[in-house]
Amino acid sequence: MKRLFALILSIIMLLSISVPVHAREPRKVTAAFPKMDDSRLYIVNEDGTLGGMMYEYFENLGKCAGWDIQYVVDTMDVLFDSFYAGDIDLMGSMGYSETTDEYADYPSLSSGFDYTCLAVLNDNTDITSGDLTSLNNRSVAITGTQEKNGKKEMLEDFCSNNEIQVDIKVYNSHDDYINAFRNGDTDMLLIGSAARGNDMRIVTRFADSPYYTVVSKDKPEILRELNAALYTMHAMSQNYTDQLENKYFKNDDSLANAFTAEEKTYLKDKCTLTAVLPRSSYGASDHLGENGDYSCLDADIAEYFCSVIGISVNFVLTDTLDDAVKMVKEQKADFLPVITTLPGSDETCRGLQLFPYNTPEQMRITANPSSNKPVLALPQYDYEQGLPENHSLLGEYEKILYLKSPAECLENVAEGTATETILDSFAAHYLLMENSYPNLSITPTDLKLTAMNLAAPASADTNLLTVLEKAMLYMNASEVDDIIYQRMITEQTNASANLTTFFKNHVIFISVTLLSVIAFILLCIAVAVISRVRQKSMLETLAERERSEKELSYALEQANVATEAKTRFLSNVSHEMRTPLNGISGMLTLMQNETSPEKNREYLEKARISCRQLLSLINSVLDMSRIESGRETLTPEKFHMSAILNELHAMLSVQAESRNIRMEINGDSIPDRTLFGDCVKLKQILSNIIVNAVKFTPEGGRITLTAEEKTSNDSGEILYLFECRDNGIGMSREFMDTMFQPFTRSVEADKMQISGTGLGLSVIKGLVDLMHGTIDVDSQKGKGSVFRITLPFPEEPDTEEDASTDGERETEEKTESSPLKGKRILVTEDNELNLEITEQFLEILGADTASAHDGAEAVALFSSSPPGTYDAILMDVQMPKMDGYEATKVIRNLSREDAAAIPIIATTANAFREDMEKALSCGMNDHIPKPLELKKLQDILMKYCCSQE
Repeated sequence: MKRLFALILSIIMLLSISVPVHAREPRKVTAAFPKMDDSRLYIVNEDGTLGGMMYEYFENLGKCAGWDIQYVVDTMDVLFDSFYAGDIDLMGSMGYSETTDEYADYPSLSSGFDYTCLAVLNDNTDITSGDLTSLNNRSVAITGTQEKNGKKEMLEDFCSNNEIQVDIKVYNSHDDYINAFRNGDTDMLLIGSAARGNDMRIVTRFADSPYYTVVSKDKPEILRELNAALYTMHAMSQNYTDQLENKYFKNDDSLANAFTAEEKTYLKDKCTLTAVLPRSSYGASDHLGENGDYSCLDADIAEYFCSVIGISVNFVLTDTLDDAVKMVKEQKADFLPVITTLPGSDETCRGLQLFPYNTPEQMRITANPSSNKPVLALPQYDYEQGLPENHSLLGEYEKILYLKSPAECLENVAEGTATETILDSFAAHYLLMENSYPNLSITPTDLKLTAMNLAAPASADTNLLTVLEKAMLYMNASEVDDIIYQRMITEQTNASANLTTFFKNHVIFISVTLLSVIAFILLCIAVAVISRVRQKSMLETLAERERSEKELSYALEQANVATEAKTRFLSNVSHEMRTPLNGISGMLTLMQNETSPEKNREYLEKARISCRQLLSLINSVLDMSRIESGRETLTPEKFHMSAILNELHAMLSVQAESRNIRMEINGDSIPDRTLFGDCVKLKQILSNIIVNAVKFTPEGGRITLTAEEKTSNDSGEILYLFECRDNGIGMSREFMDTMFQPFTRSVEADKMQISGTGLGLSVIKGLVDLMHGTIDVDSQKGKGSVFRITLPFPEEPDTEEDASTDGERETEEKTESSPLKGKRILVTEDNELNLEITEQFLEILGADTASAHDGAEAVALFSSSPPGTYDAILMDVQMPKMDGYEATKVIRNLSREDAAAIPIIATTANAFREDMEKALSCGMNDHIPKPLELKKLQDILMKYCCSQE
């Protein structure tokens, strides 16, 4: 992550050259806020304070845009007139219409989606939710604006399609439209689902459309800032509007109002629903059903749904789940509360009507470590036949074992018969709490593998099926989750209570057992007295065993800590990757809707910056991987320490200044020498330390990096001391003890929401050790930190080549015309997008190209062409039919004069050193990593194609 921040800073520095920065006052923006009785969108309290969904939305929008929003409170009609006249800047929750488009500008992104609904007052018992026949011959109030926007035509089409007759009354005033409905002049109101009041309930909905926050005409600056703020809000939380709607518009309509007259009669005559409970239900005891005790998960679920419907429930018992399913199919019971299904189980559940109400999170449980080929264990429920043949999981494993229960799956993984299992979070949580499995690790997945359903007979009375369907719509998913978790807690409590009961009920057995144990102990003592030597040996063996157990316990504890840290790391990396990916996706979306070339160039540059951020993050993870595996090596070259320090100052000063932090880099006392070492890793170490200091130093702070040359060591190398000092928040002693361990982050970093993966300091420590240096840290919370790094570098004598300045080389590069003109390059790449990018790069460099889509095609093109046709080959590594390594070997072995001499350059995403060595060993000349950079591609082709010119 430190490299990521360094890259961002350097780009910001280049983009901001010669551009003065001035802090501006927040823009004052006016927003319409209508007075609406019983509204959840716009709430005006008696004391004048504001609330509601749109108030919260506007407040967050203002924070993202840097606005000071001032609300204009009035009736809807007055606000419309003021907005159309340009006196109000913003108006929220507006659908698109040609009328509004004349007076307002729409942003690129909508604020959310709204359904067109018919609503009635809560006390209206004549019209039933979901019963379209009860709408017949009723009156509906709509506004003149709705009529102009086509809502009247939508309503007429809906009524025509459903053979309903309604009287549509149009009101030109919004206030008249609302008052007519509330005064009883009309039965129903045509309204958006998010605009209904607390005194209304929705009876049906028939169309959805986006709604927007619009800007009055001819205010381009506000529109531009609105677009940017909307993008920021949606990038931070793609479900932001849904969360607000769930908060303010939860489904609180009465289910009783949703029942038709026929359904109400059915429930009144029925009085009680019968639920079947298998004795294998989770939480069921051996005495299930005795003395009216039906305590188990199935009973909990059944009682909840019957309470939602408003009817009592009684229970019948079966021995197995198969028997319960059979009883439901034969209509000897009204429903089965819990039946778990896999995808594609419709065939095996034939004869049942399933009502899904919960899709548990799936947990992947693996043996750690495991060297076996992947074998997946899944619970084989009595009514299931396994996954469908086309399920994506089938291709990931060599074999799938279908076992009788989740517990058996877990046992098979623990014993090594299977390498992993996938269980729902409820089963996994319970089983792992009930038993100890120290060699297993658990991680969440995004699979939707199982569903919990309520099952009724498919041939049951239609009224029963429609009542259950409506109960599913009105049930609260979070309450169902609470029921399941409460049952798990109850079972854990009962497990403890059962131990006490066992002791009370088995006094004689326990007494005999204790006496036997005492007799055995006495016998052991007698044997010990007879043989003291044997006793001493036994004690030593026990002591050794105890030490081994402590060591194993400690190792297990450390492994659990490492697993937890890596889980946090994966979460952080996922978050860090989503940030640039959101940037790339957002900029490309904006480009699709933008016609201005200047704007598109701006969006494209921002997308490139996000790409570089993502690449830097991947490189940081690879650095840590190479360091931990011991594969990281040094690449020494000649450099001057003063040049390194100057480059660091230029690269990092912009970030420090943007946070009003004073940063100094002092190295004036260092003699001007030519040193020999890995200057890239030196810059990586120092820039990571400084960027870390900037992140944890508040505004107005100070950071100083001092470089000093010390005496030479025994090897004749010159020692350099680098001291980075800041007056930031400092570190706790507890964190300093583990600060260099991978995936470790401080509590303060999480509290302050400072991004990172916990790899930065461990990468620094690994690089310092690799360069035979030392690092130590002093820190005090609230006062700051001091990092001291000592690194040795040998001195290299100056040469004439060193004397040439960078400026001369840069001038030479700039004045030289493209040397690739007239060159012909064979590009071998199986990915069409990568092939197009490479060909376009080569076209920019003036080269001609030919293309092959795999190694076999490349060999055919080369062997069939006259010698000298191609000046170089760019060879991808992983391709179908024949990979790049094999293709290179075949080309090198061809009996033609240019087969051994033509430059072959690997282009691959494999970035480890061993990958580069493999490319060279098979006959390739060089290696260039993906994603390709134009300058690097030019340099490497110039090296091999123009070396003789």
